[in-house]
Amino acid sequence: MAKEYYKAVRCTRGREWIFRVSTGQDVFEAFQKFAVDNQVEFARIHTAFMGGFEPARMLIWAPDTNDSTNWHHEEPMDVQNLTMLLSMGGLIHIRKGENGEREPFPAIHYVVGAAWNAPICGGHLIPGTIAKGNLECFITEILDIETYLDDDVNVGAPETWYYNTKGVK
Repeated sequence: MAKEYYKAVRCTRGREWIFRVSTGQDVFEAFQKFAVDNQVEFARIHTAFMGGFEPARMLIWAPDTNDSTNWHHEEPMDVQNLTMLLSMGGLIHIRKGENGEREPFPAIHYVVGAAWNAPICGGHLIPGTIAKGNLECFITEILDIETYLDDDVNVGAPETWYYNTKGVK
């Protein structure tokens, strides 16, 4: 049996948006509401070109003191000072929520720092990250792709895999 080095799914681009979240808005919730309002099931979030947060909330990998083999343990980290968005990328995809229903999930990595003595740090965007100034980025819808939801391994987690809905490899 040949060693499998990677997985890849062919897809195409759909609609494209310039996206803005203004001062005082929860950034995670804005991405999720955008996906619902525009019936986006899969999209790429890229090229953030403006943004600040206060506070910036993220999940970071941290040692699991109960299970040393759990390399994927995450804990929330908050940076209360004003931060500048330095980089952001990720996706919106459908996942199975806590209640088993399909929901759009913004799985976004971001890096902040460089303001008011804030450290440069990054992690997974979580609710409670509030825009200060405007966050602006591009969102590109991805077509012909679907998320595998038929397993119960990652219910409530962003890790999934995908398949091409048109059968193209």
